[in-house]
Amino acid sequence: MVDRSAITKAQIMNLRKRLALTKYMQLCGVVSLLLCVATMFLIYLGSQILSAYIFGLALLLLIISLGLSAWEIQISVKSLKLHLSDMEERTE
Repeated sequence: MVDRSAITKAQIMNLRKRLALTKYMQLCGVVSLLLCVATMFLIYLGSQILSAYIFGLALLLLIISLGLSAWEIQISVKSLKLHLSDMEERTE
């Protein structure tokens, strides 16, 4: 028989990690979008070189956001597996 408290602790730790990843993923995505808007404004003002660097930073933040999203998906799958194993234990 599996210790229910161990499963519950694992699920809580999993949720905390997912929450943190989601927070940072959204933060990187929002800052990336804001930098894209700033880039458009700088292009409008004629500051091509500065806009290129800011857009590069925006792309980097978008890559980080997407990477965090992929990591969170993997953790979500692990969480569902834990939940399913717990459900299977209860039916036996």
